[in-house]
Amino acid sequence: MDIVRHLHFCPPGTPFFEAPASDPDPAEDFETVHGELPSGWSRKVGGEWVQLSPDGVELPGQGWKIHASATLDSAPAVLDTIVKYCVAERVMFKFIRSGRVLQRRNSKYGDRSASGKFVTLYPVDEGEFEKILRELGGLLEGQPGPYILSDLRWGTGPLYVRYGGFALRTARSDSGEQVYCIEDPEGRLIPDRRGPGFRPPEWVTLPGCLAESLAARNAGTLKDFPYRVTQAVHFSNGGGVYRGVDTRSGTDVLLREARPMAGLDGDGRDAVARHEREHWALRLLDGLPCIPRLVDYRIGHEHYFLVREFVEGASLSKEVVRRNPLMLGDTSPEGLASYTAWAVGILEQVDRGVTAMHERGVVFGDLHPGNILIRPDDTVVFIDFETASAVDAEAVQTMAAVGFAAPAGYAGTAVDRYALGCLRLAVFAPLAAVLPWAPEKTGQLLDLIEANYPVPADFADTVRRDLAPRTRPAADRDPGQAAAVAPVWSDDGEQDWPRLREALAEGIVGAATPERNDRLFPGDAEQFFLPEGGANFAHGAAGVLWALAESGTPVREDHVDWLVRAAARLHEPRPGFFTGLTGIAYALDRLGRTETARDLLDRALDDAVTPGRDSLLDGLSGIGLTALHFAERTGDDAYVDAAVRLAASLTDLTDDGRPAGGRPPGLLHGASGRALFLLRVHERTGDTGLLAHAEAALRADLTALGWSAEERRFTPETLGRLPLVSLGSGGTGLVLRSLLRYREDAGLSAARDAIRDAATARFAAQAGVFHGRAGILAVGLGLGAPAPGARELLAAFGLNAVRHEDRPAFLGRENLRISTDFATGGAGVLAVLDAALSGEVPRLPFL
Repeated sequence: MDIVRHLHFCPPGTPFFEAPASDPDPAEDFETVHGELPSGWSRKVGGEWVQLSPDGVELPGQGWKIHASATLDSAPAVLDTIVKYCVAERVMFKFIRSGRVLQRRNSKYGDRSASGKFVTLYPVDEGEFEKILRELGGLLEGQPGPYILSDLRWGTGPLYVRYGGFALRTARSDSGEQVYCIEDPEGRLIPDRRGPGFRPPEWVTLPGCLAESLAARNAGTLKDFPYRVTQAVHFSNGGGVYRGVDTRSGTDVLLREARPMAGLDGDGRDAVARHEREHWALRLLDGLPCIPRLVDYRIGHEHYFLVREFVEGASLSKEVVRRNPLMLGDTSPEGLASYTAWAVGILEQVDRGVTAMHERGVVFGDLHPGNILIRPDDTVVFIDFETASAVDAEAVQTMAAVGFAAPAGYAGTAVDRYALGCLRLAVFAPLAAVLPWAPEKTGQLLDLIEANYPVPADFADTVRRDLAPRTRPAADRDPGQAAAVAPVWSDDGEQDWPRLREALAEGIVGAATPERNDRLFPGDAEQFFLPEGGANFAHGAAGVLWALAESGTPVREDHVDWLVRAAARLHEPRPGFFTGLTGIAYALDRLGRTETARDLLDRALDDAVTPGRDSLLDGLSGIGLTALHFAERTGDDAYVDAAVRLAASLTDLTDDGRPAGGRPPGLLHGASGRALFLLRVHERTGDTGLLAHAEAALRADLTALGWSAEERRFTPETLGRLPLVSLGSGGTGLVLRSLLRYREDAGLSAARDAIRDAATARFAAQAGVFHGRAGILAVGLGLGAPAPGARELLAAFGLNAVRHEDRPAFLGRENLRISTDFATGGAGVLAVLDAALSGEVPRLPFL
């Protein structure tokens, strides 16, 4: 899930997402980064890597490269040995600049294909390649380091090899992404694949010196290993989790793999150390009905495997989404009472289970809904004990799920009790992640729960008891957690919206950083994943400025200038709408810079010459819709012609509901965006043939979203995400509304109505347009659902609002950090709420 990589962009000391390597500390660097250079050498220092090059050495564009692995402890000695060798032999190399960067790259959720790579050496030919392996391999023999999954290991030391590019060459893939490339024998650029497995290109001949290493690798299978893997469940840098079968008994088991010296946590402990913790805990807790039975613990081909019984069931987090009436739009007394009885029963089991662990001397240390499984008979099972500790150790928490981390000062059993208090809130109102941001949130959530669910009379007192003590020094509070003396967000009705709108807009504008080049407004971590991220419509300045203008907020000209400069700086930018040039063009047109906008759109249309992605998010559908928008705005029929050409390329695609790459269904990623584009072309040109293609695309998306045409209902598993714009069917419902203007169909009308009814849900864990409350509101009103009253609307969004610099703000993806962007943050909320409270249907681009 996205939350894993988003966590890397949550550094302490800021309430916003930030790039983790944006500010390297020279004091932490290895000595070679700043030391005196040997004569005839040059140095290039980057954010993570430092390259040393001998003068006059010419490298090929690609070839066999050598990687050296290292631990935090062995890194200085390994680097010293390599520096001396490479200087003497005049071999170009690069290395990770500091132990802090090395730890981050080897962390639990680091990139598995890059993990372990500490130094890279570039031989000029295969002769030098073999010479380096034999000589340097001997010098480094015995030095420890994590296994580099993408490479072939040389001997038993820390050297690994792979074939890849030396010079940096990139090309745009079919999906529009810029990818690293190498050249095939025909001179074509192809992706330089760096996945977690040694797979050299088919046309590359393995050097003879690697034959023994390859044979050792192929022979390194698990021997005398009585388990057969049947399914990969999850991967992290620390190892995989697999479902399997015990070949001796035929029973199902779960295998948890641990890679030595990899998957480091914040304290520098590797995956094996955490496995040892889990092994210890499962042995102590053996026999408790809520604990999976330990089957085995053994080493297999350098990796450690903890084997336990396989538990049939779903996580509590999934069950809450699937069952919770407020998230499904069910406000019937019967539905609320039934869910309450179930939830209270689950919580009682969890409470007894936690108490039993403590009596056995074990602190769980990572209690959250994802670590609790619900069996088919509704009994609970606790899983994932890798951070468990002894009760008498009074250990502080080292790892925790967002929203369930105990504040500073909590230790031992108090850590579990605090998480249990959060859990009690989360099964009714999954918003525990906001608790550290505003002290009043506990009371707000309790008020919501007690007003809607028939919980026991002592429910609130039990929650407060578990969360106590609730005070801690101001210095220990998370960013944005200023003590609140008044509600951060009022629910006084229409008369209060002008004040709230002004405060929210002031907060967004006040967060701008025009002195930065990477972003103008703080948004989702996606800003840092793409070169266009800080400027684009979804997460960058384009969407924020558009939303401000749509809500009637004056937009500063210097902020518009920033967006124009940012677009001009982009090298081979993506053309798509939400992620690239066309969305920037759309926003600049709204902001009065139409000529600049047309230049950008023309540039994007020049790039949209092959089908590639068809999506609204980043593909041809969004580009075509933007062209139609500009045709209407400017009267230039050349844009209509461009849209017609794009539509023709899209109608050649199969209507399977999923674009290339298995992307999810729905408006943004799936075939619904294509259907919207084809409908708009029909409306402009009168081409009725496009209606059949649009209908086929929508039907395919509905099937992929869980709609049963025969039963005319969605499957229960999909109900919880129905109204979402991003990965649910909310946007699909809006496109269905458009199609049904031209084609009557009882089944499609039923699907539209089911989506409309789901969009009346009274609770959403996130606030934004793509994943949360603002998008659900836009979908509901767009499909004709009754408009909520002003007081109800403001109270609902108040649950998601937090305080930043004494103004209201909204948290972004998974409530990790404050976001002002259109897709996940305050700008989208501002635009949607302002329209809704003005009695209008909220406008989304092209809808």
